[in-house]
Amino acid sequence: MSSLAPASLDSNVLAVRLRELAGEERNVQVDFLLHLDEFDRRRAYVEAGHASLWAFCLKVLHLREGAAGRRIQAMRVLRRFPSLEAPLRDGRVCLSTVGLLGPVLTEENVDDLLARAAYRTRAEVEHLVASIHARTAPRAGIRKLPEREPAKASAALPLTAQDTGGERAESSGGAPASAAPMPDARSTSPATREVATERTKRRSETVAVTESHWSLRVTLDRACKEDLETLRCLLSHKIPDGDLAAVLHEAIRCAIDKHGKRKGAVVPERKTKRPEPMAAASPAATSTIPAIVRRAVWRRDGGRCAWVGPDGCRCSSRWKLELDHIQPAALGGPSTIDNLRLACRAHNLLHAERIFGREHMARFRRHAGAGPTPLERAGGAPLRPAMQLGMWAP
Repeated sequence: MSSLAPASLDSNVLAVRLRELAGEERNVQVDFLLHLDEFDRRRAYVEAGHASLWAFCLKVLHLREGAAGRRIQAMRVLRRFPSLEAPLRDGRVCLSTVGLLGPVLTEENVDDLLARAAYRTRAEVEHLVASIHARTAPRAGIRKLPEREPAKASAALPLTAQDTGGERAESSGGAPASAAPMPDARSTSPATREVATERTKRRSETVAVTESHWSLRVTLDRACKEDLETLRCLLSHKIPDGDLAAVLHEAIRCAIDKHGKRKGAVVPERKTKRPEPMAAASPAATSTIPAIVRRAVWRRDGGRCAWVGPDGCRCSSRWKLELDHIQPAALGGPSTIDNLRLACRAHNLLHAERIFGREHMARFRRHAGAGPTPLERAGGAPLRPAMQLGMWAP
């Protein structure tokens, strides 16, 4: 063993020494697992006065819960497959890798999986395991996290009652640990407040559930959640079921296209120059709605359906919004701001049925048994006479 201080070593010598120490550490680790295995086989922890190997590791070896769990799990996998000893000693796999591979290892695939998992990261090994044994993916959705109390969020970082043994002091007749004054957030240093804030944040995770699918867990603030809901509504025609994964994929693709063109990573599509019309078409002469008119109608109606029911309650749906002509374009209605309004698909269909008749509009709907009607796909109920009494918001 070298007696020289690390500060006195040359950088190249220091790198060599680090490699030597890493090898020694792995050898000691494997020797520890082999000794732990024999100790467990003999149930020697019972003779030592402990109910389990777990308790012995925590109370006698002073390992923390995570460290004890990894070692016990790796020890039991090593017991089943002694051939893991060499990969553990030379660093091809580590304790975490062995623990992840344990549930899927068999006598037939152990050599193949060891070769595929060698020197891989934890995420890569999790993906390998998921490709062999698929996990149950959590159901997609958004839930509200509980609000943290300001006092707890802004508290400084001294040890709590549980960390300092305050519970034991209280149970033995001492003063309650909660009686100790909490430091004011204004008296703490910026670095302390920053670390306290980091503790309240949840780390985003991407976990493999099958060979080709991952589960994403991320925490959103209110503004991001509202933007996400707005995007789901804007994509309701393209993604009728509102699938969150499809919505996120569409957003990611759009962002890649936008920023990729700016960075030069995406080649913009060449657009053919359209021939200019002989004369400017008036709003009444074309069914195409100019973009400036679309934006004006959207702002005026607040991006929501303008239908108002007989009780004065406005629909205000943002799902499958469409631009509806008050005077239908088929009857000569112009595509102007005053003649357009936002309507969800169900109320747009209702307006058309009131103008042209239900039998006429049924010609444009699918026959029974051929699939859902537009109203049914929009999630609307069958039309009732009460709906005919509705009106439109001004």
